[in-house]
Amino acid sequence: MPAPLVALDLDGTLLTEASVLTPGHERAVGELRRAGCHVAIVTGRPVLITQGIYRRLGLTTPVVCFNGGWVGFPGQPAMASLRLNEIDVRDILEALHGRGGVACGYPDERSWWMDRLAMETAGWPQRYGAAIEIRPEDFAPWKGPSFKVMYVADPSLTPGIVRDLRAHFGSRFHVVLSQPDRLEVLPKGISKVWGLSKLAAMLGVPREDVWSVGDAENDIEMVAWAGHGCAMGHCPERLRAVARHILPGIHARGLCALPLLMQRHYAGCG
Repeated sequence: MPAPLVALDLDGTLLTEASVLTPGHERAVGELRRAGCHVAIVTGRPVLITQGIYRRLGLTTPVVCFNGGWVGFPGQPAMASLRLNEIDVRDILEALHGRGGVACGYPDERSWWMDRLAMETAGWPQRYGAAIEIRPEDFAPWKGPSFKVMYVADPSLTPGIVRDLRAHFGSRFHVVLSQPDRLEVLPKGISKVWGLSKLAAMLGVPREDVWSVGDAENDIEMVAWAGHGCAMGHCPERLRAVARHILPGIHARGLCALPLLMQRHYAGCG
């Protein structure tokens, strides 16, 4: 078998909705690594809260964070990155103002700032194991760049906010619903494919040997791009439509099916 690149989303794919890494999924990652695969985390999460999972799994392949906008090893300078500039961030925050949610900014790899305390984000420092800072003074006005702007709101409101932002900004930014209660605004051209394609090129892995696995709208581009795009069984129809393979859902520990699927594929190619 060649050395494929396996790109794994975190929430709802490698981790449960409660951000738990199950023993079965941990074993699956171990099987893939023993088979010679490059296993990479490709996530919307910042580096700050990705590095713990990376280290727990003993991974040695660079991670892709911020929905594609940062590629590198945790704790080291980025190998590739792209951020929103100050004017972009201010315009995005102005468009989100008064919608009742919580705005998040990420000025560097080590920081996660919120503009206020709210019920929607209560308990997040414990859930994600990160020092999330409440810094309203840094949002009015915002100064400097940010890897993205994330907005957390009632799930009944987020699809409408996404539509409004896309209509307002047109193609200026990439706006995506990453989870039911949160949307993300990224630099134009940034999706998980931006980072994943750069990582594949760095590793010398051809597109046809890239296996990507995801479960949400922000995974559509990388699942469609990879030679073997895999969707978790609980995914939305838009993601299912572009996937080459459908794995069981997160509650069935769907990632456990991936090592056998890959083994059968490469055995058949031989």
